[in-house]
Amino acid sequence: MKPYTILHTIESGGPGGAETVVLNLATRLNPKLFRSIVLLPPGPWLNPRLKEQGVQVIEVSWKAWWDLRGPWAMIKAVREHKVDLIHSHLPGQNFYSCIAGAATRTKTLVTYHGPVELEWSRNLKGRLRLWFVRRTADGIVVVCDMVRRLLIELGFDRDRIALIYNGIDPAPHVSARTQWLRQELRLGSEEKLVGMIANVRQTKGYDFFVRAAATVCGNMPNVTFLAVGDVNEQLAAPIKVLHQQLSLGDRFRFVGFRSDVADILKELDVFVLASTSEGMPLSILEAMAAGKPVVATKCGGVPEMVDHGQTGWLVPPGDPAALAWAIAELLKDTGRSALLGGRARDKFFKDFTLDGMIERYEKLFLSYLEPR
Repeated sequence: MKPYTILHTIESGGPGGAETVVLNLATRLNPKLFRSIVLLPPGPWLNPRLKEQGVQVIEVSWKAWWDLRGPWAMIKAVREHKVDLIHSHLPGQNFYSCIAGAATRTKTLVTYHGPVELEWSRNLKGRLRLWFVRRTADGIVVVCDMVRRLLIELGFDRDRIALIYNGIDPAPHVSARTQWLRQELRLGSEEKLVGMIANVRQTKGYDFFVRAAATVCGNMPNVTFLAVGDVNEQLAAPIKVLHQQLSLGDRFRFVGFRSDVADILKELDVFVLASTSEGMPLSILEAMAAGKPVVATKCGGVPEMVDHGQTGWLVPPGDPAALAWAIAELLKDTGRSALLGGRARDKFFKDFTLDGMIERYEKLFLSYLEPR
């Protein structure tokens, strides 16, 4: 019996969390059961990684939500490759996939990764797209219970919504290098490192992270803060101005996008995520897999990942004073930090491994595909 053909599709090539989920699904599904094809716009991050793994990639450019090249290419791909199931990610592509599914009578699953995607649906265009998805999608996947509740409030049928937590591969964190990052940054072994791994975007709360860093640096010596992630220069401009105004200098460093995140995490004393809106951020999972104490904001699906006071510390979004206090407390109390990090690692292996995520998606796909 031939494997089922899955058409994965997303409106962005990343880097980012949703794009990483697509990469993992397209390359890790059981090849005896599933054949993966990915349709997405041209891009320098996700596309080459898929091709390197031998995944067939269909690149299509479209400029606006009403540009029909996207859904038309999807319809063509479904017919050409005899696709059994369409699986899409992010609101624009969820809309397109439902058009293609309806036109070809192909089962369609859509995925929402965070509440900000539903905020984009508040205008007339967004409401129309969401209405169409609600009426036509065979199933909806959410990565945290908070998004599931929002969709139910918006009229989605709760019985069609499946919750599948994101997962990551722990292997890179087991073999990560040690004692090289401080050498690269020319810091002594006594220097404490606090890092945030997130692309510079509006919802990531970098301005609050910078303000918290200034407070901690004003009260504690030998602490360096790192911002690790792709930098959108337009969005980063006011954050860098704030950095200068607070005279942080080399005590707060923007190191840009890095492919050695596991190695960086290995040397952090505290991991931070200061977001104002989230779904289920993979960076927190990476920190948990590395056994690092986490300080994160209580938003989106983060409270489903971090148990306050048990596996990490949660603070209100947009509160740099609370963020600074939590960071300082964990830097001072290394015993407590180690305890939180160890518990976080245990919870990761229980609930958030990549193998577990893939198994849950395979079961979901089969529930829509069998019998053929």
